[in-house]
Amino acid sequence: MRTLPLTLLLPALLLASCAPRQTGVPPYTGPTLPLPQLVDQINANNSKITTLRALHTFEATLVDDKGKSHTFAGDGALLYTKSDKLLLTAGALIRYFEIGSNSDEYWFTAFPDEVSTQWWGDKNNFTEEGARQIPIRPDLLLEVLGVNTIETNLLQPPVPVLRFNNDARAYMLVWSAPLKNRWAAEKEVWYDVDTKLPKLVLLFDANGRIILRAYLRDHKPVPGVGGQVATNYDLFFPENKSHMALRLTDVQPYITKGKIRIPNPGSFARPTDPGVRKQIEIK
Repeated sequence: MRTLPLTLLLPALLLASCAPRQTGVPPYTGPTLPLPQLVDQINANNSKITTLRALHTFEATLVDDKGKSHTFAGDGALLYTKSDKLLLTAGALIRYFEIGSNSDEYWFTAFPDEVSTQWWGDKNNFTEEGARQIPIRPDLLLEVLGVNTIETNLLQPPVPVLRFNNDARAYMLVWSAPLKNRWAAEKEVWYDVDTKLPKLVLLFDANGRIILRAYLRDHKPVPGVGGQVATNYDLFFPENKSHMALRLTDVQPYITKGKIRIPNPGSFARPTDPGVRKQIEIK
């Protein structure tokens, strides 16, 4: 066989390495919406969802404040009430962890003996530095659900700025807010060009570092409501390397037990005696 001279082979290899990756989906080059119309379409979906109740299966690797890794898998339940109430339980007969938020407090409880800790804090005293002690932050999970409505005053901080990604076929909204001496990006959400549903959420610290990356997939309608919510979440927390994958099933706006509707305000009360060895108040 003939061998190509090195002077011809190197350019060929370089061209091959620079060739665009073939994903099977061509870049989108059609018309796009201006920001006000995009926000209206996103809100048209999200405004229909005010409460959620779902079951889930999960896989999680949690890295505690000592840097030790703990891996769990199982099932649990999700309760949500717009806009700041969340309860995510993992485990049934064997309790693994619980993540919660209400109007006043937030908490993360890890039950296994090797951790046996509840981290909790008052929202009035919230600081990012303090919250970094928690393996999975409840305030960040609220953002990941992607069902809150967007403020229609587009000049009210945090201010959304619109970009468009042809290759990813996505609208990219970046929210920025003023600090004492500059502006900083807080959040970036990618919305599918066809459905206007979220498929990627990035949350940043004040220095622009990602503190949570979440892929959202497999959106399904919420029965009796009409709005759609993702049922497949892949979350990664780069700061402590914790990871969680959630698969929602049996998604409902609520359930009833007798005369009681769930979720209700009492669904989101923080357990003050959670049955763990240690409670750490975040200040």
